[in-house]
Amino acid sequence: MTSSGTSTTSTSSAGTRLIAVDIDDTLNDFTSTLRRTPFPYTLQYSLPEKTFHRYLAKVRNDSPDPSDLLSTEYSLFRYKIHEECYRLAAARADAVDFMQWLKSRHWHIFICTRRDLRRAHGCTRSWLSDNGIPFDHLFSAVNKIAFCRAWGIPYLVDDDANSIAYGPGYGVSVFHPVSRQDTMADTAARAFRSFDEIKRWIQE
Repeated sequence: MTSSGTSTTSTSSAGTRLIAVDIDDTLNDFTSTLRRTPFPYTLQYSLPEKTFHRYLAKVRNDSPDPSDLLSTEYSLFRYKIHEECYRLAAARADAVDFMQWLKSRHWHIFICTRRDLRRAHGCTRSWLSDNGIPFDHLFSAVNKIAFCRAWGIPYLVDDDANSIAYGPGYGVSVFHPVSRQDTMADTAARAFRSFDEIKRWIQE
């Protein structure tokens, strides 16, 4: 498959229909899992208990690491908590149905996530398999619009604010969970309550 970087249709030159789909807070309930899971203190975190609870509160609030270093005590802790959520997060039933619907109609599916797949590749693949979610490729990307343009992918399902705000302007049709609708009301991206809505949109 070649990348045109400018595709605005749902079909490649070979007739393959392409779509990219995010995982966290799109296919699953990651943030809800992060906020509701107890995460009891244990020695496996290699932190004093007081520090553990302080860091956990920061992770739940999505606080960034104040350090410029690539790896810090806090960033390692945050990854450990996130990794637990990757395993625990529940898949949306309509999302699973949608992904299987895509595969049955021969769509080429790119799972595109902000996760650090150098560390989370195994647990991510296991979660997708355990939940019956088919895909063709698994990629990590911070700028998903640039990723979609590079691969000639015209459709993106994602909750990321940057994707929602800028995707349509770069020729990428973005569909996002309705929870983003209030804050992103002026964008051309489409908010959905059910994945069944996307089925209609990509066949229009």
